[in-house]
Amino acid sequence: FPMELSVSEIQVDNKRMFIGLVRDITERKKIDKMKNEFISTVSHELRTPLTSIQGSLELILSGAMGEMPEDCMPLLDIANNNSARLVRLINDILDIEKIESGKMEFTVKPVEIMAIVKESINANKAYGDEYGVQFVITSQVPDCFVMADSDRLIQVLTNLLSNAAKFSLQEKTVEIGVALVKNNLRVSVTDYGSGIPDEFRERIFNKFSQADASSTKQQGGTGLGLSICKAIIEKLGGQID
Repeated sequence: FPMELSVSEIQVDNKRMFIGLVRDITERKKIDKMKNEFISTVSHELRTPLTSIQGSLELILSGAMGEMPEDCMPLLDIANNNSARLVRLINDILDIEKIESGKMEFTVKPVEIMAIVKESINANKAYGDEYGVQFVITSQVPDCFVMADSDRLIQVLTNLLSNAAKFSLQEKTVEIGVALVKNNLRVSVTDYGSGIPDEFRERIFNKFSQADASSTKQQGGTGLGLSICKAIIEKLGGQID
């Protein structure tokens, strides 16, 4: 049966002894499994209608349904942005569930790292423009291949680049550097925002972690992105810090 063991040291008549406490956590495991299955089912059920709502809103905003009254546009923008935010949250929750249950599939093959970096930058250009931030490659390693899943690697870089843009100061750059370090390849993302407080650095890759809770309201985000990044990179045999 699944168990939890804690051991503590005591002194009895000047003798060093230990107390071992065993807890049967079968019920806790069952509850955790039920909770995860519930979250997964609800997330799947929510994603389909939300995607339809977001698609419809984007069509209206693009003018496909004709010109809308001017005073409706701000409300449609709010609805569209919040639909997109909910879809991202649900996708993150489903990714976490896949990772934890071992169901996330990886197709590992040689991929050219600079092509991955440039594709990730192109995918985030509009996002950077929104924050007045420009992505700049500061160092390159041409014709260098790594064993990885290209889609998952792009997912990680997209998360890091969008985070960097989101927390940068206006009109600043986000720098992407690629270098060989002792026969390993290192990709670094540097922004010029407020930085990560020292006391938070140990928790930065935990689920639902935010250095400043108010930043969730100001900048959006779920607190799941870096946890997903860490899980993906480690599944690919890499390291992230």
